[in-house]
Amino acid sequence: MIKKIIFSIAICSSFTPTVNADQAVTIPYRHEQAKSTENERDRQASQNFVERAYESARMHSPFAAVLPEPVSYANVDLGDKMVDYAARFLGTRYILGATGPKAFDCSGFTSYVYRNFGITLNRTSRMQYTQGKKISISQLEPGDLLFFSCRSSGRGNVGHVAMVASVDHENNTCVFIHASVKKGVTYQKFPDGGYFDRNFIGARRIIGTNTNQTES
Repeated sequence: MIKKIIFSIAICSSFTPTVNADQAVTIPYRHEQAKSTENERDRQASQNFVERAYESARMHSPFAAVLPEPVSYANVDLGDKMVDYAARFLGTRYILGATGPKAFDCSGFTSYVYRNFGITLNRTSRMQYTQGKKISISQLEPGDLLFFSCRSSGRGNVGHVAMVASVDHENNTCVFIHASVKKGVTYQKFPDGGYFDRNFIGARRIIGTNTNQTES
């Protein structure tokens, strides 16, 4: 009888699960997902709290009138998205009066890109120069517009428009994308020490402004 009991205990012990102390325990995938979701929720709540606290402190500060406006990251993101979209048309040929997508002139190109993001620009470069607000070269961001005169418009008159693609604030330079007469849609550095320097008229910001109202 005693031998039978010992035999039964030995068999039962052989089925006892063991865990190696050096072996990592795997957490079920659904538990990992729940933890990840909880962490993201906490992170977002913390971020929202900080943003609200900062804005409240800013608004109630005695220096509120002289503090700069917070950066609109939504506008920055939109400008980058517009530049990415515009790059799809690199190499597209230039045809005067064309509004895309198989061919563009300069203002046809900018208005086509902006329209894809729900923003309406006037048809000509001269009329686009009356929209948005005037900015300096040091304020440029992706998506802003640069305006130039050209041979057909006469010196000092708007005849060409381009869109800022990237900016080097340290050196006050940028790269713009535009519909060029000779090369079609292409990139160009500015200032270039040549043609575009001589014909530059001004820069304007459309994103985040009222496109039907000119701001000086």
